[in-house]
Amino acid sequence: MKINLRGRRAYLYRRRWVPAGPDVPHAHPAEDYLGAIDAEAETIPPELLKVLTTAEQAQLQEKVLLPATQARAAAAKRELDPMWRIAEASRLLTEAAHCSQSALVPGSSLSAARKALDNIRLIDHMPTRPVAPPPRPADDKLADALVAIKAAAEAVRNGAYGKAPVEGARSTRAYRLWSELYRAVEGDERSLLRALQEKGFVKWRKG
Repeated sequence: MKINLRGRRAYLYRRRWVPAGPDVPHAHPAEDYLGAIDAEAETIPPELLKVLTTAEQAQLQEKVLLPATQARAAAAKRELDPMWRIAEASRLLTEAAHCSQSALVPGSSLSAARKALDNIRLIDHMPTRPVAPPPRPADDKLADALVAIKAAAEAVRNGAYGKAPVEGARSTRAYRLWSELYRAVEGDERSLLRALQEKGFVKWRKG
């Protein structure tokens, strides 16, 4: 039997040999149309069961019904499988991270992604993200200063203040701000270093 798949239908033909005879000058092959079936069918329709031989039914099962059943099973399994979704999300987030180097994104845009990540159940029951450190005090001036200094260093490194002139660098605003910052950290009696020493967090220098 010949099975032609066109679109969502399978068309069935029985092949036969027509011998030469009084009305047939030359022997030739011929095909008799038997009917059609949905390419995603699970069973053979009754009207086809009446015309198909046992061997033809087995052929139809192998070529049409079984592949359709396997495809449905694979689709159902994929529908419930989180792994390909995680792989696709990882690919897209990697691309987003690359794009964000030139187009910054608001932190709030990651809220939904973080929430979804935290809700994924794992085999080893480990959290999907490291446990966050204890929150720092709301009024943590030292931590604020550290963040500001790191940000300032990055800004200078990225050219926010340009480059110092060949001569007269000490007259620039950047140098004056650095001098004030240095005095505020390690300079006079009101400096941060002196405050930390007075409270016992930093040892006094000898000599």
